[in-house]
Amino acid sequence: MRRDKGRLPPFVPVLKDTMKTAAWKALSHGARSLYVALRSRYNLTTQNAVYVSTRDAEEELGQHSTRRNIMRWFRELQHYGFIVMVSPAHHGVNGHGKAPHYRLTEAWYLGKAPTRDFLSWDGIPFTEKRKRDAPSFTAKNRIRGDNGVTTLVQTGLPLVPEIVSAAAEAGADGVAMSDQTGGADGVAITSLTTPYADPNLLSAFEAMWTSPPVTIPLGGLRLQRLFQRPARRPDKRSEATYLAAWYQIEQQVSAVA
Repeated sequence: MRRDKGRLPPFVPVLKDTMKTAAWKALSHGARSLYVALRSRYNLTTQNAVYVSTRDAEEELGQHSTRRNIMRWFRELQHYGFIVMVSPAHHGVNGHGKAPHYRLTEAWYLGKAPTRDFLSWDGIPFTEKRKRDAPSFTAKNRIRGDNGVTTLVQTGLPLVPEIVSAAAEAGADGVAMSDQTGGADGVAITSLTTPYADPNLLSAFEAMWTSPPVTIPLGGLRLQRLFQRPARRPDKRSEATYLAAWYQIEQQVSAVA
């Protein structure tokens, strides 16, 4: 009976020359583990492209191998030149998704010699900016000026809170009372006929900068915008701009009526 002395069981070869390169030393441990998983799928006889789905890699690599990390490690391996995509992800003839296929640059591929792209690494480390979560509805409508004053971003017509006098008919909390029942979306509807310098308007403007944030309905839509007062009281020019915007809307509504 023949004995294969010194014969190793199935293994994954990692070349020492590759491990000595600067690009390999710059790799994260997660990217190195993913590379070993890809290397284990390479066939020296067929010289094939290799692939592994994020789901399978998550199971093979174990702890901390989330899908987001695995996708980042794929991009890291491409950045340092260890793998090159030869076929992107796509749907197969049976309708099932196919993972991207990669060429290992340190191995032969379909009769072509290794390119060892990692030897040409330019020394720029792999970095990715973490994507921030989408800002809230209120945060998207506020910007910070040069003086550190938070103001509202104006999109289209300025949003002016409805003003209801004390004698007006009571309604639901936080909803403007108006005789008008329709109008263009996003345009404040009001039946007020007070002049430009009405005392009630001036007092409402004054109250906005001393009261908590109030909710402003958007033209009958279910969406509502939270008006947050600035960190510093606006000057006279800002006050005049506010009153002029309110007066402009009044004129437009009157023209439509």
